[in-house]
Amino acid sequence: MDRTVKTRPMAPGTRILKATVVILGVLILIGGALTIPFKFESSSMFYKFGLDKIVLRTAKMVGITAAVLLLLQLPLAGRLKWMDKIFSLPGLYRIHRLNAYAIGALVLIHPVLIKVADHSWTIPLEKRYWPEWIGAVLMTIVLLHIGFSRWRRRLFKAYRNWRWTHGALAVAVFSGLVLHILNVSESFGSSSPPRTWLMTAALAPGLFWIWLRTERLRSRKQAFRVSRVAAAGSDAYVVDLVPAAPPGIDYLPGQFALLSIESPHISGEFHPFTISSSPSRPAMIQFTIRCCGDWTRRIGAVREADRACMQGPYGRFSHLFLRPDREIIMIAGGIGITPMLSMLRFMNDHGDPRPITLIWSNRTPAHLFGSHELEAMQEKLTGFKWVPIFTREAPGDHQVGRLDEKALKMLLGHCGRDAAVFLCGPPAMVAQIRVDLKRIGFHRKSVHTEAFGF
Repeated sequence: MDRTVKTRPMAPGTRILKATVVILGVLILIGGALTIPFKFESSSMFYKFGLDKIVLRTAKMVGITAAVLLLLQLPLAGRLKWMDKIFSLPGLYRIHRLNAYAIGALVLIHPVLIKVADHSWTIPLEKRYWPEWIGAVLMTIVLLHIGFSRWRRRLFKAYRNWRWTHGALAVAVFSGLVLHILNVSESFGSSSPPRTWLMTAALAPGLFWIWLRTERLRSRKQAFRVSRVAAAGSDAYVVDLVPAAPPGIDYLPGQFALLSIESPHISGEFHPFTISSSPSRPAMIQFTIRCCGDWTRRIGAVREADRACMQGPYGRFSHLFLRPDREIIMIAGGIGITPMLSMLRFMNDHGDPRPITLIWSNRTPAHLFGSHELEAMQEKLTGFKWVPIFTREAPGDHQVGRLDEKALKMLLGHCGRDAAVFLCGPPAMVAQIRVDLKRIGFHRKSVHTEAFGF
């Protein structure tokens, strides 16, 4: 058994330096774009004076900021590995979501400021005002785009339908943005430097979008074959994959990947799942998937020898980012056990001597899986303690009930308050336990969570 791991975490100092460079680059880009209304005034500014001129220029700056933030949305959601190593992919998706809300606010403020400066609240129904009407349509599409994403689970039964709609609206927003800017202001006239800058800025995301559309072709370099599909408790399945050809995939224990399976029984889009196997066992990659959505409910229909593709790995949810002697607490809710399993299997293979406490909450004993493996780990890892919790029923003397502040205080009484806590489970559970952990003495920076938010 090969117990080495080729992938290594980025050094904290290097990560901070690279993050600083990226953030400064974005600020310089926005700052440079905001100089356009000053250095390349349009004729509309010549007839404005005093407060009206200030308001109109502010409106242009607000619009330009919204445009730059829109152009940044694709790289934020582009699953770039080097960005994942700096910010983590879940972190980038959170920024992507917050950036969308900022864009929504700016596209609402932009026309209001223009109308205030013009002392008019309507757009004339004349042909020469078509760029303004494009802007109005663009604002509507942007708000629909944000709304569809915000209430995706309520509005779309199938994830692939939302994904198709999201992509189509993104193309419409990008196209409408370029068309609106090029024609609404003389600052971007045919012979002006801002027009060249905009065309260059638009070309880069366009090429990047084409590159992303070829993701399936590129992911075939990491092709796998399904070697086993087996039930894991009452509502989950274990899917084992073997590389179609070496070298397979390098990852850190606790990371996740985007998985696509080529099968007549399931659609082929990519979905994010934690890798539950350990990189110390490179002959096989394992995913443990709970049946909770339109795609995952069909995972049991996957058959041996079906082909699979992966993108990744992604994420910073791994004990390898910690000091090798730091105490670890793991709190999992349901299928949130998967990154813990990966880390525990890695630590078991390396005989990790540190104190490790696992609290795993499930609804009933029927939802439990892998208990024999965890019990075997307790025999090998002298510092490992496993506590199963059941929220509805439990056999024997196992604890029944939710993990509240009182239960955590009792279960973690033997743990140091400087321990690193890995927390993964349903969002409501994670949010409440974070609060409870802080109340019983754990610092918020010691609590590590992972939420895909895709």
